[in-house]
Amino acid sequence: MDVQVGETFKVPSSCPIVTVDGYVDPSGGDRFCLGQLSNVHRTEAIERARLHIGKGVQLECKGEGDVWVRCLSDHAVFVQSYYLDREAGRAPGDAVHKIYPSAYIKFECKKHHMQHHTDLNATPSPPVLSGLSAAAGIGVDDLRRLCILRMSFVKGWGPDYPRQSIKETPCWIEIHLHRALQLLDEVLHTMPIADPQPLD
Repeated sequence: MDVQVGETFKVPSSCPIVTVDGYVDPSGGDRFCLGQLSNVHRTEAIERARLHIGKGVQLECKGEGDVWVRCLSDHAVFVQSYYLDREAGRAPGDAVHKIYPSAYIKFECKKHHMQHHTDLNATPSPPVLSGLSAAAGIGVDDLRRLCILRMSFVKGWGPDYPRQSIKETPCWIEIHLHRALQLLDEVLHTMPIADPQPLD
């Protein structure tokens, strides 16, 4: 299930709330209907899962880019997120986070922007080598991954399930939190630049 189905859905900044559901209406900029996507590789298991998505999830951007993800479906959704791993004190990619029906998870983008900015200002001197943030102990790609989440509808994966990867689930999406990426870009622009190192 590692094949992209359909075009990338871009939410206009004028839509602070967007819904991802299992229905078929292709018309709205604030609604992404998975049911309207055609897929020549759709199996019976995929079709069953898609039918159970129902009202899906709602993503709402509030304040300075905080994103609230609420499960509107009658079935849980499962999330892979470096941000949530970090909040839970887990290693990146170590956990599958489950959002139950009617529950929500909050991604505090501004909080992490301020934390990274503070960490960088506490760094004693410029040596930031190979794009690494010495203060945070993580690289630029790791910071970027904090702004991305993958979500599986209806079916989970991991140690408690027969599927070991999200790519083995019948229906999953990847969400890029653009406001979080903008805030990350601000942090990266404030990083001290060391003398360029020769490329090997």
